[in-house]
Amino acid sequence: MSDNDEEMAMAQRAMQLSSGAGARSERERDRALLRAAAAGDDAAVRDIFRRHVDRLHRHVARILGGDDPDVEDVVQQVFLAALDGAERFDGRSSLSTWLFGIATRRALDAARSRWRRRRWSRLAEHVGLGVPAAAPDRSVHPAADAAHYLARLSPEQRVVFLMHDVEGYTFAEISGVTGVGISTLHGRLTAARRRLDELARELGDD
Repeated sequence: MSDNDEEMAMAQRAMQLSSGAGARSERERDRALLRAAAAGDDAAVRDIFRRHVDRLHRHVARILGGDDPDVEDVVQQVFLAALDGAERFDGRSSLSTWLFGIATRRALDAARSRWRRRRWSRLAEHVGLGVPAAAPDRSVHPAADAAHYLARLSPEQRVVFLMHDVEGYTFAEISGVTGVGISTLHGRLTAARRRLDELARELGDD
């Protein structure tokens, strides 16, 4: 190896060490900020809320549906849960990733509950116990169409599709957030993509 190659390799190692130290330092600051917020520091609470609310709101809305009335409530639950569980944040991940995990679990719980209610509603309609709701008007509105098709996925499929294909998380990261095995996540994503492809073909045939 030439002197230039050795110098470049040393510079790269130094940059990697510096980057790792910077990430650790930022996580320590996040940990201190979260603990201050949990202890009643209003400025810390506002700082955390301001930095993370938009992304969390967007994620929860994608899981539940943008016009779902429970989105705001779930987002509030996320911040309350974070303050209540501040001691459990150990800094191994960023505060953003940790909050994202809480948001995913809370939204998934709400989506599963709604999914069960909708299944019962469809059964009730089938046996004559209810009146079918009118189909929403989604006239030539791509965002509404996307939300409609995402709602056709099961909550579990919806979460892995949004986190992997929309947010860009790896299977390992999603597994860490949800507690679901990578092979199961892969199967759910495959099923979600297949279902969305079917819906897209149906739209093309209309």
